[in-house]
Amino acid sequence: MAFGLEVFNAAGTKKIVGNTDRLLRLVTHGTVTVNRNSYVDIAISGMANDDSWTVGLNIALFSGFVTNWYYTKSTNNLRIGYSTSASTPASTSISYYVFRS
Repeated sequence: MAFGLEVFNAAGTKKIVGNTDRLLRLVTHGTVTVNRNSYVDIAISGMANDDSWTVGLNIALFSGFVTNWYYTKSTNNLRIGYSTSASTPASTSISYYVFRS
């Protein structure tokens, strides 16, 4: 039996990090403020939209609100967005962590 941390995608269908992975390094991290129904682009040198790059988000939850946060990986760029109804806060702080295997 192996012990350790395993991280799966949101659907639980694909392992992102497993207990047999030998190398995962933190590339960058930070916090951005994203306005409602908008996004922020963050330049990350060498980033690509493939399985070697993993993104983690830390977001404050709003009691009683339904919100949609998303991120998009592309060449040298990470886009973090916040789309929701007008009754939610006008902006929110989102911390991000970018890893590469």
